[in-house]
Amino acid sequence: MKIIWPLILISYASLFVFGISDNIRGPLFPEILKEFKISDALGSLMFAVSSLSSFVSSFFARNLLRRFDRRSILQWACLGLTISMLGLATAPHFYIFLFCSILFGLFSGILGLIPNVLVPLGATAEKKQQFLSGLHAMYGVASLLAPMVVAFVSYVSGNWRYAFAVTALAPFTLFIYSLHGSHTPHHSKPIADKVKQNLNKSKNFRPQVFLALMVSFCVAAEIMISSRLALLMRREWHYDLEMSSLYVTGFFICMLLGRLLFTGFKFNKTVLFQLSGCLVITALMVLLGLFIHPLFLVAAGFTVGPFYPLAISFISSEFPDDLDTAVSYMIATDSMMLAVMHILVGKLTDSFGIHHAIFSAVIFLALSFCLVNSYPFFFKKKTSQK
Repeated sequence: MKIIWPLILISYASLFVFGISDNIRGPLFPEILKEFKISDALGSLMFAVSSLSSFVSSFFARNLLRRFDRRSILQWACLGLTISMLGLATAPHFYIFLFCSILFGLFSGILGLIPNVLVPLGATAEKKQQFLSGLHAMYGVASLLAPMVVAFVSYVSGNWRYAFAVTALAPFTLFIYSLHGSHTPHHSKPIADKVKQNLNKSKNFRPQVFLALMVSFCVAAEIMISSRLALLMRREWHYDLEMSSLYVTGFFICMLLGRLLFTGFKFNKTVLFQLSGCLVITALMVLLGLFIHPLFLVAAGFTVGPFYPLAISFISSEFPDDLDTAVSYMIATDSMMLAVMHILVGKLTDSFGIHHAIFSAVIFLALSFCLVNSYPFFFKKKTSQK
């Protein structure tokens, strides 16, 4: 099997667009609270409703993938995301902003799913883990640029809304790129794959959901830090918008470096061992960041960064003939967990403060660690070679 470069390139571009769109909201969160004069709990609904709608779109995406080619689904997601981000930029009232957040979640959920399916299809077995780490390094690059875009646009325009409008150019540009003829031959859905999916669906449901939960607990901790770090720096350390955005930038720089490390090297340890190591060290970084200095929270980006691409690589090895369904369950579960996390953190912030709210990230990481290490026991997979 040869590497199918059009699949790799459009996957990398898609996850870059998803990353910059998804992470534009965290640095703007304090400004949105101020603009609409709302509490942390109510403001957290902007994250929660988008996560819930992303759950819906991700859960039903496996049905779309059986009826339409992947490029068409990607194109509709790009156009929908462009419209929803323009809506976020222009919403006059918070409840209209929430409605646009629902649309944002619907289309971003699909955009985040497709690349995780296409890279394993386009990569050789030997290069799959490195290509997946490279894919999620693109998310790291986008996440790094997002707070820089916020800081620059806010400095130039003096209005947080322009950051959403400028970022809307990203999904529209991806739509234009997807029209190129080099992508046409690689996005049809083979009938054989449909048959395999139907045969494996009931057999794979429990382990797929188990692994989806494993991933979602870690993702919830990661997003909790990245989306609330700016708020922590504003309230606990009294930094302004530009300086707090730089801390978020630092977090994503570290995340990018962590993923690039796994792109360039393949470590001689099992994937489950590497996943466990990421979780333990990240929990330590969170504790040090909360009780010693917030720079350790920035460093947590480096240790949590490799987890997601490693998990995708493991899932694609476990379910090579049922990958569309496995990834759709994973993205859907991520979305539901993020909705729960954002509501929980909003309530904890109102009741105990942002410092204590972020501490719950350690609990999410511990739950993920338990699932990583109990997977071989429950499903008796031969995971030692993966």
